[in-house]
Amino acid sequence: MLMLACGVSLGASGLKNENLLVSVPVGYKIAFSDRKPGLLVSEMIPDAQSLEDWKDMLTVQIYYSRQMKMSVLEAAYTQTANPACKEHNGALVGKGHENGYEYGLFISSCSTTPASKSETVLTKAILGEDSTYFIIKSWRSVPDKDEIVKWSRYMKGVKVCDSRIAERACP
Repeated sequence: MLMLACGVSLGASGLKNENLLVSVPVGYKIAFSDRKPGLLVSEMIPDAQSLEDWKDMLTVQIYYSRQMKMSVLEAAYTQTANPACKEHNGALVGKGHENGYEYGLFISSCSTTPASKSETVLTKAILGEDSTYFIIKSWRSVPDKDEIVKWSRYMKGVKVCDSRIAERACP
């Protein structure tokens, strides 16, 4: 299985330090990837879509050496108005710990974005020791319940591991 570990495509062996384990979904391709100081972004879209006119997208963002608090993220996703949206709704749909790391799962909707399209977004935020990780599934439509369940299950499989800590060891 192809994995993105800190944004580098590898097999699951040979991982060092803290890594995000996320697979490229079946039927998706990496359409964009960029690494800047302190940030890695990778965008995946269905094989038949283009980056210019996508209908659904999976984005991975890794903020290196950036420590955030879940309470701040929860406020940002659920309570804060978004100036780019005419109408913004957000809710925390799950939180807890996986493999020793705190996570939150949020769903939000925006009636109008800068691209003049409405979006529904499912976001998993994981607070690592070295970095903060975001896995973001975006739809430029209103997904049905089955679609949200499908992608919530996918996100449940996204984990952070750390080769330096036995209880959080990488596969």
